[in-house]
Amino acid sequence: MIKVLVACGCGMGSSQLIKQNCMAVLKKMGIENTVYHTSIDEAKTIAYDYDLVVVGENFVKSFKPKAGTVVLGLKNLMNKKELESKLQECGLDQQQ
Repeated sequence: MIKVLVACGCGMGSSQLIKQNCMAVLKKMGIENTVYHTSIDEAKTIAYDYDLVVVGENFVKSFKPKAGTVVLGLKNLMNKKELESKLQECGLDQQQ
């Protein structure tokens, strides 16, 4: 099981939609998960507790995660195909 953190600017609308997409894609890939959504500011302070952080591309460099935590930046936050492709690129589909 992986712990996933998704974040957007305010931690409200967009992050909730990203959370739903993330859960659907991970389920499709057969990866057990728990997903939490929040604002970018909060995410920066709690990212160390997650295996995967999903944010917009412009926020990736602002994260300093622990070793083993993947910070995944999306160009289009609502695009499930982009999310699935990037998860495969970083090897998360091999963990199950």
